[in-house]
Amino acid sequence: MPTEELTKNNKKQKAKIETYKIAEDLKDVKRPEDPKRVQHFFTSVAKKYDLANTVMSFGRHYSWKRFTTKVVEPKEGQTGIDVCAGTNDIAILLARIVGPSGKVISLDFNEAMQEVGKFKAKKHGLDNIEHVLADAEALPFEDKTFDFLTIGTAARHLRAPNALAEWYRVLKPGAKMACLEFYSPHNRIWRAMYNWYSYNIMPKVGALVARDKSGVYNYLPDSIRVWYTEERYQELMQEAGFVDVQFRRFSGGIACVHWGSKP
Repeated sequence: MPTEELTKNNKKQKAKIETYKIAEDLKDVKRPEDPKRVQHFFTSVAKKYDLANTVMSFGRHYSWKRFTTKVVEPKEGQTGIDVCAGTNDIAILLARIVGPSGKVISLDFNEAMQEVGKFKAKKHGLDNIEHVLADAEALPFEDKTFDFLTIGTAARHLRAPNALAEWYRVLKPGAKMACLEFYSPHNRIWRAMYNWYSYNIMPKVGALVARDKSGVYNYLPDSIRVWYTEERYQELMQEAGFVDVQFRRFSGGIACVHWGSKP
């Protein structure tokens, strides 16, 4: 290969690395970004977030969320919480199951995402969803309050040990918790394809569909790459006190649902 072409390729690679650079200390603490920046990211895409999710996952996110709902085994009349509920996809599924005699807390720290969620809940005629604006690592609830807890594709924006300890605290004995999260595929070829899609297609789709100018769809692939492995997150759940901890991968390993119980 000519020297000039090598230099050109090196410059492109360097630019790409700089564009998606994650702070070194981030890899140690597993906290992807300053919460204020995450707030800005999700505020910027809130109105088109659902559409972008559907387009970029080819509609697969709906089945992942249904499975997340299923494994916590919600029952009519129970009270549960969906943490980092965003636009209420999971909260709505849960609210339909617990029925009018039950209640689902939809908790998020982003007001713009929550407003979209409120609109959707009203559209579906669900008045058993209570919206709470709060931090997922400092839940404003008493110990042993909830019959189940879910979180969808947001755990990697939090400090896992802090968050898991807090979720464990608010669950009743015997209650179940489930976490849907994104991961890098284990298969080398599939991972290469996924990385190419994440860094070359996802930002463009985000800019087009979600009209994003914040850079959130550049940030999201990096937040996945510095996240724990499925096995390590399972260990963290166990360290927090959860038992019968399991996980199941979906769509070639790009998504995974973890679940466990509070003894």
